[in-house]
Amino acid sequence: MEDIYSNPELYDALHEDIKTDKNVITHYAKQCDGPVLEIASGTGRLAKYIIDLGLPYTGIDNSDAFVKSAVNNFAQGGEFILQDMRNFNLEKQYEFAFIGFNSFLHNLNDTDALSCLKSINKHLSSSGLFLLSIFQPDPLFLYQDEYLHEARSFFNYKGKQCRMMEKNSYDDDTQINSLTWYLEIDGVLSKETYSFEQRMYYPHKMDILFDQANFKVLEKFGDWNMVPLQEESPLQIYVCKSNRQQ
Repeated sequence: MEDIYSNPELYDALHEDIKTDKNVITHYAKQCDGPVLEIASGTGRLAKYIIDLGLPYTGIDNSDAFVKSAVNNFAQGGEFILQDMRNFNLEKQYEFAFIGFNSFLHNLNDTDALSCLKSINKHLSSSGLFLLSIFQPDPLFLYQDEYLHEARSFFNYKGKQCRMMEKNSYDDDTQINSLTWYLEIDGVLSKETYSFEQRMYYPHKMDILFDQANFKVLEKFGDWNMVPLQEESPLQIYVCKSNRQQ
């Protein structure tokens, strides 16, 4: 069983067609006008949005393989640094910072989540904005049966038609969802499996964490169409500013 974050080629193939987050992220990036900081920047899918705007961009990630992949793809347009989002220091402040695509859920406990938010806060200028997007916990997903379910529909990987199937196990006490992905290649389940964990954060917990990290929440959206966050919303998208003393 492998770490999905050690295989940038597969990760890119899985997410190649995802663009639903582009309009909102670029809207706030243009409004703030850079420089821009992305936390958990991965292989650079979201970095491309910022680089294409011509704004100064810095991305941090704790996967050496992903940072190297991003540098190979986008080094001329931005800076990619190997650092841990739970505690980082770039000795610089930014006008716009963001964590996209559920990466915040890899903070598996309150301590790590709060440390991450505090690190971001100290890197945000007094006029800057911070955007965070995560899943809204869905009981139908968390408590699904033990059978394989489709995690990602058909995609091309190494010239083959593939799907990613998954199983999960959710712990009510820790609120950690443990996932295992199984790669299906040309209709046949392969021996390639990948595992990772995500902590499920509910909106009330996010409100507490933002307050403890000295952020003021300006907007709460429930999807990338910027519909206000509601109980049945699929996503939690927050736009914040720092409340710290300058």
